[in-house]
Amino acid sequence: MIIYLVQRLISIIPVALGVIVIVSAMTQLVPGDPTDMILGDYASLEDKQALRHALGLDEPPLTQTLNYIKNVLQGDLGESLVYSESVSSMIWQRVPATVELAIVSLMVAILIALPLGFISAYKKDTGWDLSAMTFAVAGVAIPNFWLGPLLVLFFSLNLGLLPVSERTDWTSYVLPAITMGTALAAALSRMTRNSILDAYQEDYVRTARAKGCGEKAVLVRHVFRNAALPLVTVVGLQFGVLLTGAVITEKIFDWPGLGSLLVEGIQTRDYPVIQGCVLVFASSYLVVNIVTDVVYALIDPRIKLNQ
Repeated sequence: MIIYLVQRLISIIPVALGVIVIVSAMTQLVPGDPTDMILGDYASLEDKQALRHALGLDEPPLTQTLNYIKNVLQGDLGESLVYSESVSSMIWQRVPATVELAIVSLMVAILIALPLGFISAYKKDTGWDLSAMTFAVAGVAIPNFWLGPLLVLFFSLNLGLLPVSERTDWTSYVLPAITMGTALAAALSRMTRNSILDAYQEDYVRTARAKGCGEKAVLVRHVFRNAALPLVTVVGLQFGVLLTGAVITEKIFDWPGLGSLLVEGIQTRDYPVIQGCVLVFASSYLVVNIVTDVVYALIDPRIKLNQ
């Protein structure tokens, strides 16, 4: 286990370097100049050139990328061009909000998906099954950028029950968590149904029934644990998606997370902020994959991570 974890953590390094190179190259191709955002459109050309030289933006793209990689390897993500603040401190200030929202969204998805998946499998080919799978198809088809504003219009503006934006108390988590968790709940409920139905066809289920186990005992004790293996994979991967894909939702609800910081960096052409946010997103997704593999092995002892 330890050897496997060390190997996987080491494997993050080349992937992170690749992400840095790609993001650095793409930021160089983005139209616009950070000095325009800092000095304004009416600044003189001489002032802009002096600022570009001071920030190192007049160096060749390859030189800028190599310097950034060197700084990252030393634990330095640079300084924001616009706010003159350490990118690392800006990211750490935003990380708790993104992680909290992802966890709450995942809990919402699980609370919705598991009962629906169980009912749909237990009541196969009935009205319950049709209703659950209709929700699954609708949830996957509805995009966040449409569902989020719709929830705001209904629950905030029309009913006045929930706050529109910002991160204050527990009520501010409701709408963004539902927005992010709905699509995951839809996919997870369908996966739960299919996994349970597949497990029902196994020999150990027939053996349990032959020993006199009731249907509820068969479902809870024998079917669910084996059906949980693909669910763990889906939940782990989707949690990584929730961490990295909250950009639109955070912007809709003015959530002070990494997604909003990334959008602000793109709008102001703040290259160090963009690179730092994308690097954290990529690294978090890789770490979540490693944790998923470990949990997978804990659930199924037959899986050996060191092989």
